[in-house]
Amino acid sequence: MIIESVAAASAILSSLNTLIKQANESGQGIQQLMGTISDFGEALTNFEVERKSSTFKPLSQSEILRLTQIKKSYERYWKDVHDILLVADPETLEAFKQAKADQERARKEHLRLIAKRQKERRELMHQLAVGGLVLVLGGMIAIGVLVFIVKTFGG
Repeated sequence: MIIESVAAASAILSSLNTLIKQANESGQGIQQLMGTISDFGEALTNFEVERKSSTFKPLSQSEILRLTQIKKSYERYWKDVHDILLVADPETLEAFKQAKADQERARKEHLRLIAKRQKERRELMHQLAVGGLVLVLGGMIAIGVLVFIVKTFGG
């Protein structure tokens, strides 16, 4: 599941709302609901990382506001799943809490790794720019010295 825009995220939230209502009414589809919410959260994280780091498609103010609202809805849906599982299956709830904590830890590690890679990439680009500048200036100085030597001793 890939979120292409904030509008697509809103549509996915609408389908999640329907799944939650179905799970509340019938007790069925909790696994599907949990999988859908997890996929949505992962896609939301990836979307946010890509858009925030993109120089071609930066988030507008309205998209940032809408993304914040979507995150709040996402958290509410997880709360609804928690409440459903509390009543339906407490053992699954405990396993779910552990899996969710592991997922959040992995997500934070992933974001930290992305930030580290971006920093390393910026440092590498800076080093390449400095190296290139030194190479160009050194070449110009070497050519200038060579021209000076040829004019002085060459003839």
